[in-house]
Amino acid sequence: MAWLNQTKVLPYLVGVSGFCFLITSSFHAYGLTHFFADSFLLHDADYVGISDVLLSFVKGYGFQSHYYSDTVNGSYLNHHFAPGMGFLSPFVKWIPNRYGLAVGVFLCYQLTTILWLYWAYLVSQKNKQSIDLKFLVIWVVLTNQLYLYRIGSSYHFEILVVLFGCFFFYQWEKYKTLLLEGGTKFTKQLYLIGLFLLLFLLQKEDIGFYLCLFFLPIFLNSLFHLFRNHSLKGILDAQENRDSFLIFGILLVTVLYLGFVFFLFPILNGSHSIFGWSQVLRQEYHSSFKQVTGIPKSIQIYLELLMSTGLGIIQLVPELLGISLIYLTHVFSTRPWHHEVYSYYSYSLLPFLLYGGILWLKSKKQISLPIVFLILACLFWKNSMDQNFPLEAQLEKNLYDPKIQSQVIEDLPHANGILQTEAAKVLSNRTNQATEQIVFSQYNLSFFINDKVTLYPLEQLRNGKEICDQTKICYVVLAPEFTDTILWPKQRILDTFAEAKTLNDQKIWQGKQIEVWALSK
Repeated sequence: MAWLNQTKVLPYLVGVSGFCFLITSSFHAYGLTHFFADSFLLHDADYVGISDVLLSFVKGYGFQSHYYSDTVNGSYLNHHFAPGMGFLSPFVKWIPNRYGLAVGVFLCYQLTTILWLYWAYLVSQKNKQSIDLKFLVIWVVLTNQLYLYRIGSSYHFEILVVLFGCFFFYQWEKYKTLLLEGGTKFTKQLYLIGLFLLLFLLQKEDIGFYLCLFFLPIFLNSLFHLFRNHSLKGILDAQENRDSFLIFGILLVTVLYLGFVFFLFPILNGSHSIFGWSQVLRQEYHSSFKQVTGIPKSIQIYLELLMSTGLGIIQLVPELLGISLIYLTHVFSTRPWHHEVYSYYSYSLLPFLLYGGILWLKSKKQISLPIVFLILACLFWKNSMDQNFPLEAQLEKNLYDPKIQSQVIEDLPHANGILQTEAAKVLSNRTNQATEQIVFSQYNLSFFINDKVTLYPLEQLRNGKEICDQTKICYVVLAPEFTDTILWPKQRILDTFAEAKTLNDQKIWQGKQIEVWALSK
């Protein structure tokens, strides 16, 4: 029926598929988030750490971080220059019990998928009287996009990179369309391109680097055609050459931005991590973390990435070269997750891969129906082979002793109640003095601590005297038996607490597993 009534039926089919995607992904997000929370898997790094930064931003303290800084209240921007993550802060503010980040990330994941799909639909329907086979491919790969799902299900702010990448490339393509149609008023469009370029760059410090790598082959290719087809005067006068000059402008702005992020900003804020990003990529890890070894495996990942967007990009040589340059940063990285393009680490490639799919859709390149079936068969085969697509809301084995975990779950409401009661007592005695309640907690309990307090990781106890001044009341919440015996052995928790403990510290509550201590001034 769709084939016989293509222009009438297709909008409804796309709309229904988008609606089904929203419903099923919402149910999955709800179940997955509660599973991670109930299984104590939303550890303080990264989920609680990022949420903590966004809460600080909402309170007007800027991107202050207690989890990603060696100093007491250092800036998260020293760890990652990503001020664009502030777009997620309203969710953290409005949704209680630390679930705001999860809701914000999954909503952005859904919005990103729908926007790219809608853009592809608009492109396919322009001057078309039938279903475009290329759109059929893009339609399916977007709603079954493995790497986009990985970013969404990682609960990381990098989903904003793909979202704002869509906005930027949409404005860029709109500008090129105006050129082709002979438009003369570009002022508004140039402002919009500049705005969304800046918003795109603000999402992560290294986006500018990847953007330069992507546009470099395109820019060189356009220069080659300009000098081949025009004299120097013709190059400067020809209206159709404006896109080449704008690419140069984008590259120039991006290079200046990178100079600010990696050189000027560290000097201005007193940090010395000018090359921190490159050092992280070259950081060595234990061999047990490394899953990708050898050139054949890297080539396989590269092909799987191309397959995830329908392989149409291979018909666009300059764009393919740009994406290949970006992928080389993953190949040469010693950071295992970046090297494997795993979890949210596909953010560096995905906006450009999806944009390449849009360009392929707009191009005159054609494919046959058997090729469509081949591409989709490869896509579903790859997705079915991935054990984490989708993530299962269950564990094959318990991470903790079930008895201890059940006792911790039983203790948590009482521990939070004790914190609120003790804080109320102190406030009643300090009617004329503002008081801040601070809690130091171990890694797997932090998510469950009352989100009205200021949370610090247990390791920051070494700076306890500096943190807990006369205007603050401080507590420690820990459960030494409830921990990972390899990554966080019990003795490490006890030693961390003992090193900062004074004679006047008082245990104010002892549950079956959880202890609550009041720290002395």
